Amino acid sequence: RSLVTMATHSETKELYGIKQNGEMCFSAKELEFLAEDEMIEIIPRFSFQEIGLLSGSVGPFQPMVPVQVPLWLALKLHERQMCKIQLPSWLHRDELLERKREEEAEKENKYLTPVEFHYQEIATILFRRAPDSFAGQEGNSRIQVKDIEELRDSKIHTSLRDLEQYTPAVKIANVSAMEINKIRPFLVQALNRFRTLKEAEDQFGESSQTVIDSQ
Repeated sequence: RSLVTMATHSETKELYGIKQNGEMCFSAKELEFLAEDEMIEIIPRFSFQEIGLLSGSVGPFQPMVPVQVPLWLALKLHERQMCKIQLPSWLHRDELLERKREEEAEKENKYLTPVEFHYQEIATILFRRAPDSFAGQEGNSRIQVKDIEELRDSKIHTSLRDLEQYTPAVKIANVSAMEINKIRPFLVQALNRFRTLKEAEDQFGESSQTVIDSQ
């Protein structure tokens, strides 16, 4: 019996059931739109009361007092020079280098290290819209993020090759939103193929049993 098991973050539910009209993949902009609901820390340059949003309340805002807000709001305030965006800890240079070392260390067994579900989208958004948040390290950080992406893609492709060779089961854990988006079409095709084979196998078994019973 063929089985594909994908153990991912709980947020994986975002990627299922949103598009049921035949489109199997999201565009980069659509994934970035989803990622902009993630919370990020800012340093306000203004005073204001608590703000009620659909996802919950944020604030109050006081100058130089860190506060968590959705990424989309942080970007709007940053564009108006009303705040400084604090990089997530995992986007700091030392953290990226450590993550890269961990991915390299786990290269042989194809294990993906845990990452933020929208790490690629968040990094891309901040590189594009808030490069000053990197304190002059934007170029280096881009390289490190790209290296991590390539290491992880290589492991995923190896796992998918195993699946293509009719491995009974493939387990891919700690997959990000962008990575799921890339492999969804292949997985759907593979699962459909395995289901067809299983149905044919069951029908053959039933036919054989009928012949035996009739003798």
